[in-house]
Amino acid sequence: MTSLLPARPQTSTVPARAVAVRLEHVTKAYGARPAIDDVSLTIPTGSSVALVGANGAGKSTLLALLAGLLRPTSGRVTVHGCALEQRREASPRVGLLTHQTMLYDRLTGRENLVLHARLRGISLHRVDMALEQVGLVAAADRPAGSYSHGMRKRLALARVQLHEPDVLLLDEPFAGLDPDAQQRLARLLAALRGTTTILFTTHDLATAAAHADEVLQLDAGRVSRAGHPEDAGAEPADPDGASAPAAPRARPAGMLRTAWIVFRKDLTVEARGRATTSAVLILAGLLAVVLGMAFEPLAGNPRAVAGVLWVLVVFAALHGLTRSFDEDAHDDALRGVLLTGAEPAGVYLGRVASASVVLLAVALAALGAVAVLFAVPFPSGALPGLLVVLALAVLGLAAVGTVLTVIARHSPLGETLLPLLLLPLAVPVLLAGIESVATLLETGALDGGWLRILAFYAVGMLAASTIVFEHTVEG
Repeated sequence: MTSLLPARPQTSTVPARAVAVRLEHVTKAYGARPAIDDVSLTIPTGSSVALVGANGAGKSTLLALLAGLLRPTSGRVTVHGCALEQRREASPRVGLLTHQTMLYDRLTGRENLVLHARLRGISLHRVDMALEQVGLVAAADRPAGSYSHGMRKRLALARVQLHEPDVLLLDEPFAGLDPDAQQRLARLLAALRGTTTILFTTHDLATAAAHADEVLQLDAGRVSRAGHPEDAGAEPADPDGASAPAAPRARPAGMLRTAWIVFRKDLTVEARGRATTSAVLILAGLLAVVLGMAFEPLAGNPRAVAGVLWVLVVFAALHGLTRSFDEDAHDDALRGVLLTGAEPAGVYLGRVASASVVLLAVALAALGAVAVLFAVPFPSGALPGLLVVLALAVLGLAAVGTVLTVIARHSPLGETLLPLLLLPLAVPVLLAGIESVATLLETGALDGGWLRILAFYAVGMLAASTIVFEHTVEG
């Protein structure tokens, strides 16, 4: 493989350095259009490289490939000897700052950093150090949603530096910063220069010259020109030789711990905003009143009551899943979680668990509303059975709905696509739920056949969606 870094004169006495980043004939295409087109590149350890190019040239895509957020259509990407497929090995060594801050608005600045520290498996004492480094100690306990744009970007920079990465990827890092923040960032880059491998994008050649050892120009997905400023660093080592040695790193949280961390985060966000629960409860209440008035002659009819209940539950799930995922989608916060190297399956299971808790609370509220409006006589001992039915149905809806919300967000149709995807898959829940609840209200006993259908649906959807979730969150 040939490096795209320009060759130096043979008389150079600058020593060779190990390779930190290597791309081998990398192409990333969206449909028929390549955003990155057959790029081969090596970057030596400790160098600072500026990537210059117009909007749409592929700069952000290249950084996302190096961070492991995207997989190349063809070719190979390695960071300190770790292939892109080894996400959990590569992630502790890489920090990525994009145009999005990847922060949760309802968490404080400190809580955002604590979340990432726990997912990365690093000591929480790094949180205070990172906050001090970007000058946000005084604002650390304020919600991130109350921060100015510049403060959010500084907090994002703290998040990127939290685990002291070996490779720092910065997408337009100086854009939108006030003069004080620009000076802080310049000092940070100067302090890291020579020890941390830095690749940053910029439109400004003066900025590139001030902070880079190497300037690469990206044009239509290809590196079209490369140059060395006067203070250029050493040549990279032989691209076919050894990469930089991998220093011991803390391992990201495992699947179950990741699920617990994400579950706690989601419930904290929900408890503070209550946007999902409040909106869904209001929707369920309105639907219950409307359906109660429309079907008043059927009051006391177990089958009609069961039908109304499950219409409420499915529509509440549809609305609730959309609202609950907004916090993850806002400012690309979910991608920030995945950048920690935490198990995607754990992230998914945590999301499903929190969504199930919220939806179960709404389903119980809907059950109470239907019971009052329809004057339902509950048989003695029916409540435990109803709880089992509701829990299984809610788990199944949360399992499939959580992965479908991610799929819908990759579509130009956005949230409009979600009902089209979810409602057909909710038919087994509707049928089994209606029959189970109707039987309970009529006889006071559970129907084992319908209960097994609900259980198989919930377990099957949970297993299948856990497997495919990692592929759905990739761009």
